[in-house]
Amino acid sequence: MLNDEIVFLPEDEQPSSNREAWKILIVDDDHEVHSFTKLALRNFIYDERPLIFLSAHNTKEALEILQHSEDIAVILLDVVMETATSGLELVETIRYRLKNTISRIIIRTGQPGVAPERYVIDHYDINDYKEKTELTSDRLYVTVRSALSQYKQLVELLNKKNEIYNTLITDSLTKLGNRVKLTHDLDTGKPMSLILLNIDAFSMINDVYGFDVGDELLIQFSHILLNAVDPAWKVYRLEADIYAILACYTQTQNLNAEVYRIQNTIVSQSFHISGIDHRINVTMGVVEHDIGNMIQKAEIALREARKMSRNRVQLYSDTLEVIKQIEENTKWTKWLIDAFENGKIYPYFQPIIECKSGTVSKYEALVRLERDGVIYTPHHFLSTARYAGLLYKITQRVFEHTCALFASNTLSFSINITDQDLIENDFLNFIERTRVKYGIEPERIYFEILEESSILSNPIAEKHLHQLTEMGYHLCLDDFGVQCSNFAQLGNLKLDILKIDGTYIKDIDINLKSKSITETILFFTDKIGVQTVAEFVHNEQVYTIVKALGVDYAQGYFLGEPKPYLL
Repeated sequence: MLNDEIVFLPEDEQPSSNREAWKILIVDDDHEVHSFTKLALRNFIYDERPLIFLSAHNTKEALEILQHSEDIAVILLDVVMETATSGLELVETIRYRLKNTISRIIIRTGQPGVAPERYVIDHYDINDYKEKTELTSDRLYVTVRSALSQYKQLVELLNKKNEIYNTLITDSLTKLGNRVKLTHDLDTGKPMSLILLNIDAFSMINDVYGFDVGDELLIQFSHILLNAVDPAWKVYRLEADIYAILACYTQTQNLNAEVYRIQNTIVSQSFHISGIDHRINVTMGVVEHDIGNMIQKAEIALREARKMSRNRVQLYSDTLEVIKQIEENTKWTKWLIDAFENGKIYPYFQPIIECKSGTVSKYEALVRLERDGVIYTPHHFLSTARYAGLLYKITQRVFEHTCALFASNTLSFSINITDQDLIENDFLNFIERTRVKYGIEPERIYFEILEESSILSNPIAEKHLHQLTEMGYHLCLDDFGVQCSNFAQLGNLKLDILKIDGTYIKDIDINLKSKSITETILFFTDKIGVQTVAEFVHNEQVYTIVKALGVDYAQGYFLGEPKPYLL
C-alpha cells in the first residue's frame, strides 16, 4: 500500500519541458505506482535537466521500450508482476542480453522478503532495493538523485573511453581508420579482400616541397580514395604513405577490374597544392577473398610489387618469391644463432700468392658456418646476418679465431669488414684488445673493405678507417670494379691493396672486355702506387694472364681452396 502522503497525478501528465530531460522508465503492473512516482518527482531537476517518464506495465512492454529508446538513465522496477520474480528476470535480461550496463536500476517491491536484499544487490547490479512503503516522496527523491548522479558519472566515463578508443583507431591527419581499426574490422572470421596502396616516391615530395605539402597531398589522396571505392568498402591510412581498402567480398564484383579502375582514377588526378599541380602513381598489393593474416599477406604482395617496379599491382600468392625469401631468412637467422651458441662459426683460410715468386704471401680468413656436418659459405647467410644485425658478431668471431691461429707464426692475413663493423663504437677497441691478446703485430693484418656501398657515406666509418691506418693496419679495397666503384674513396683513404673483382678475372682468358677493364684498373693503380690482387683465379690460363698483366697477387681455387687450416 502506498504512503498516505501521496497525491496521485494523471498518468499522461509530463514535465512542460523535455529538452535534454533525464529518461526515467517506470516498470510496474500497478497504475497507481506510475501516478505516484510522476507526482512525487514532477518538479525534480538534476544538473539543470528535468525528468521525462516512460511507462511499462509488464516485462514485455519494458523490453519493447528498452530496445527502442536510448539513454534511459534510471529504471524503477517492480519485482512481482507476471510472476513472483519477473522484475529480477528483467534485470538479468537488461544486463546480459541487452548488454545495458549503464542504466541505473532501482528495485521496488510491495512484498517484503520475496527477494533477499543482499542477494539481489550482489547478483543483479542494481542501485537500490526498496520496499514500496519506504519510498515516500522525499526518499524517492534522494534515491533517484543518487542514481542519476551515478548514471552521469558512468556516461562520462563511457564517453571518455569512447573518445580514447576513437583516438586509438583513427589516423589524426586524414581522420581515416588506422591499422588498429583495420585489424579490428578484419576480425570477423569471414573471407574478405584487402588492397594496400603505396604512393610512389612520396618521400621525394616531402624532401622537395616540405612536409606541409606532403600532408596536404595525403589528405587530398584520402578524399579521392573515399570517392573512388564502392560505398560498402572502407578506407584506412596505415602509416606514412600506405593506405588500405577493405573490400567486402561479393561474387558479382570483379575485384581485379575494380583495383585497376581505382589505380587509373588516382593516376588521372591532379593534386593542386600551393600553386603547384602534383601527379602521383601508386603501387598496390592485393589479397583476394582470403581469411587470416590479411595485412601481412597484403604487405608481402606490396613488397613484391615494389621489387618489380613502380605503379604496379601484385596479387598475393603463396608462391611469391618474397615469401620464399622470408622463409629463408627465418631459417638462416635460427641457424646463425644456433651456430654461435655451438661454436659452429669459424674461419677457413685461402692462400694469396705473390705472382712474381709464386709463394704464399698471406691468407684471407673467410667465414664458414657448419650445420649437420655441411659447411656453408657466406653466400648462403651473409645477407640474413645483415638483416639480423649479426655481421659484427661474425667479424668478432672470425677475427678472434684467426688471431689465435696466427699467433704461432709470422704470416700475414686479411679479414673482411663491413660498414656495420665500422660504425660499432667498440670496433677499434675490440681489434686492438684481441691483437694484443695474441701478440699479433698490426702490420701483419689487412682489413678488406667490401665495396657494396660507399665507405665514405658514414663519417664514423671513415674516421675508423683512418684510425686503423694510423695504428699500423693495412687497408684493402675488395671487389673493385663493380656496383658502387668510387674513385673518391681511393684518394681519401690510405689503401695498400686493391682487389680486382672476380667478374673480370674469371673469364679474362676468353673475354677481351674483361681483359681491357683489368688493364685499365692496373694502369690506374700503378699511377697511385697501390698493389693489386686478382680474385677467382680458377685455372692456369687465367693465372698466366694476370701475371703477364702485372697483377701483384692472385688467389683462387687453382692456387688453393679455402681450408680450416694453413697449407
